[in-house]
Amino acid sequence: MQSWSTFVGDSGEFICIIGSVSKDGHLYQSLKETKCCVLNFPSYDICDKCVQTIKNNGFDDDEITLSGLTAEKAKTVNAPRIAECFLSIECEFLWEREHFEGSPNVTVALRATHICMDSDHYDQNKLGRYGKTGYMYNVHSPRNPETGEVTPDCFGALELYR
Repeated sequence: MQSWSTFVGDSGEFICIIGSVSKDGHLYQSLKETKCCVLNFPSYDICDKCVQTIKNNGFDDDEITLSGLTAEKAKTVNAPRIAECFLSIECEFLWEREHFEGSPNVTVALRATHICMDSDHYDQNKLGRYGKTGYMYNVHSPRNPETGEVTPDCFGALELYR
């Protein structure tokens, strides 16, 4: 999951905001064509396979299968869930906004229609949702705060302190 995404509850709805979606990418193309998607949450143990989906991201490629992951049918939308991911949020497209006029990227809002989670991740005493076996974030283009130098993308996880 991108580190600049957020989730909010609003009047009984669960809304997913993805802060930056490239107009040149698969997600954007799929949202325009099908008006739906599945947000799949991997844990660190399948990180390398997830990175492979970026390398196998031609518009005619099945990046899920080519990367060694398993696509499975979603319950409420016409988009694949990834079997190896511990959490999948099936979503319908609500709206998009350009970051600025002519931007190659948009912010997207989605409405969750179904949530599927592996039971071992419910309990923090088992695999849990936090730490290396839980939510993983793509920290995209981190910058040195003093120099502005961009450093390579990295992955992080949430750690609970109390």
